[in-house]
Amino acid sequence: MYANRPRIKVPLEPIDKILETTTTALLVALWIYVIISYTSLPEIIPTHLNHLGEVDGTGNKTMIWFLLGITTIITIGMHVLTKFPHIHNYMVNITEENAPHNYQMSNRLLRFVNILTLLLLAYVCYSIIQKAYGNHFFMESALMYIIIVYAVAMPIVLITFMLKNQKAPKSKR
Repeated sequence: MYANRPRIKVPLEPIDKILETTTTALLVALWIYVIISYTSLPEIIPTHLNHLGEVDGTGNKTMIWFLLGITTIITIGMHVLTKFPHIHNYMVNITEENAPHNYQMSNRLLRFVNILTLLLLAYVCYSIIQKAYGNHFFMESALMYIIIVYAVAMPIVLITFMLKNQKAPKSKR
């Protein structure tokens, strides 16, 4: 299935570079935040919050590294997937002519999904740390709304990119 697809390097456009740089900066900032916060965390921290932002599960503070590790693996994994656009799923048959456009759109979509997923997981990590400190800030109701917005925004982003992907630019002859 993928063997017949062209394997080409997709050049990064400015928006792609911005997304990649922002994602990297956010991940590094999250690591710095967790490293700085870790020593002052109580031994027992929240590990799960219900829809109201109330703690309904606790664990050792080392669990924050598990969440950070999962976040890092997902972020790096999605970045690595952009290096292999020929294995992505497409709604059209990939040919030499349409591969550059389709690969670019698929990679860009993956970059948007990556940054949105990182933002969501970073917010969860931040919320858990703040809750461990006893701060309630805006988390009680905001977390549920953020997850709902994420759940609504992701399909919209996916559909928009799929529709745009169907409208490949005409070849310049």
